[in-house]
Amino acid sequence: MKYGLLMHKPTTNWGDDIQSYAIRQFLPHVDYIINREKIHTFESENNEPVAVVMAAWWMWYKWNWPPAKCVLPYFTGFHYSDNKAAKQAGCPANFLFLSGLGGKYMNAYGPVGCRDYFTRDNLTGQKVNAEFSGCITLTLPQQKKVKPEKEYICIVDVAESVEKKIRQQLEGTDIEIKKITHDLPKDHPKKSWEQRMDEVEELLTIYQNAKCVVTRRLHCALPCLAMGVPTLLAIHTLESIRFIPYYDWLHCCLPKQFASGEYEYDVTNPPPNPTLHMPTREKLIAGVKNFVAEAEKNTKSTDELYRLRWSDKKIEKWRNKNMKKTAKMWEEELRDDLNDKEKEIDAELYTKIKNNWRDLKTQNEHLETLMVTYLKQARRVFAAKKKAAAAKKKKKATS
Repeated sequence: MKYGLLMHKPTTNWGDDIQSYAIRQFLPHVDYIINREKIHTFESENNEPVAVVMAAWWMWYKWNWPPAKCVLPYFTGFHYSDNKAAKQAGCPANFLFLSGLGGKYMNAYGPVGCRDYFTRDNLTGQKVNAEFSGCITLTLPQQKKVKPEKEYICIVDVAESVEKKIRQQLEGTDIEIKKITHDLPKDHPKKSWEQRMDEVEELLTIYQNAKCVVTRRLHCALPCLAMGVPTLLAIHTLESIRFIPYYDWLHCCLPKQFASGEYEYDVTNPPPNPTLHMPTREKLIAGVKNFVAEAEKNTKSTDELYRLRWSDKKIEKWRNKNMKKTAKMWEEELRDDLNDKEKEIDAELYTKIKNNWRDLKTQNEHLETLMVTYLKQARRVFAAKKKAAAAKKKKKATS
């Protein structure tokens, strides 16, 4: 059996590559690198079957489903990108491509192991056989342990208030800070997968040998939890669909709670992590190992292994139909956005006109006051002049 390694080639986020690294540890060999978002057009040599662990954040492009027939999938650590729920810009199709034929494909190879409850519940709502599996990064082994010259703490994309509090805790100690980001440079996608996997290993080794790691990133916190590195998750919300149930599996707080001292976590003497993740980790590892072992024994062809009995033409017709639905949804969404924007602009113009009218009215009132004052003054001057002229005339007449 040949094996394919999923990668999100254009990524600029370490999280995608860390998931690929976690998958790679289970594969006896990597025969194909598969672009996650183009899995529907993937072609193997001579149409040979390729075993693929489908752990990833899926379908940003939405219409690349189902995968190519030569893909033999194992669904675990599956997360679906619902843009609205994630509060991110993008396609409004939501779970459209995982219903109908898309759902039948997943059921044919199910149950589908989901990375979070949100994905599990929505797939179940689409009548897909889904269960919670946890994230594939929970399976990561410990990296090489090296005693550093100086103890250090890793802070990864944390809020400024969190960093400030950590620096206060480290005053008077010899402990250093390694400030790391999971945002990658724009040229990262040009690197080979070997380079990218080596860089992930280097990053994980840095985390492994840290005194503790403080982060807001899911794919920093979970790998560190898996490797047994003391970890604090300081995240801006405790309601993110991507982080449930992981909030309960880690030392976790809001940045303001840590910064104020309401949540106590001493980075110079960090407590060990909870162990609630261990049953999920063990089940994940056993599941992937079993899939790989079964695939290794396989002698069947792609056609014999393929479980969805739909023709390429029928799949393409279904995909195009959903693309048209998506285009219509997008059009309606854009129209609604434009209408909202138009109302917003109208309201803004009305406010400006109203304010200008008020200003004009105030100016008119001010002018009227000035005119009244001027007229009163003019009348007084005129009366004084008239009185003076009459007095002069009277004086002249008497003389």
